[in-house]
Amino acid sequence: MRRPPRDPARPLLTGALVTRILLVSALLVAGSWWLFEWERRMGASLAEARTAAVNLFVAVELLYLFSCRSLTRSVWRIGLLSNRWVVGGVLAQAVGQLALTYVPAMNHLFHTAPITGQAWLRILGIAALTALAVALDKHLRHRPL
Repeated sequence: MRRPPRDPARPLLTGALVTRILLVSALLVAGSWWLFEWERRMGASLAEARTAAVNLFVAVELLYLFSCRSLTRSVWRIGLLSNRWVVGGVLAQAVGQLALTYVPAMNHLFHTAPITGQAWLRILGIAALTALAVALDKHLRHRPL
C-alpha cells in the first residue's frame, strides 16, 4: 500500500516477470525430472520416485510463495513469518504432503509411497537451490518487475 499504483498502460506480465516465471518453471521441471530419474536409478520404486518428485514440486512452490511476496526484495527483508495466513497455509500444506507421503490410504488413492530421509534431503537441497536462483535473479535485476 506504500507504493504508487501500477501504470495502467504497463502490461501485467512484463518481460522481467515472464523471465522469472520461465526460470522457476524450468527449474521445477528440471529438478523434478532429475530427482525422479535419480530415485529410479538408485532402486526406488515407481511410486517412491513419483512421490519424491511431487514433494519436490510442492517444496519449490512453497519456498517460491515466500519469495513472491515481493518481486524485488528478498524474503529476509520482508520477514519470513510476517504474514500469518501464508504461514498457516504452508503448515496446512505440509501436513497434507506428509499425509500424501506416509498415510497408507493416501498412498493407495494417489499411487504414492513413503520416501526415505535421503530423498527428503535431496528434495530440500534442490528446493533451496531453486530459491537461491530466484533470490539471485532478484538481486541482479534491482528493479521492479
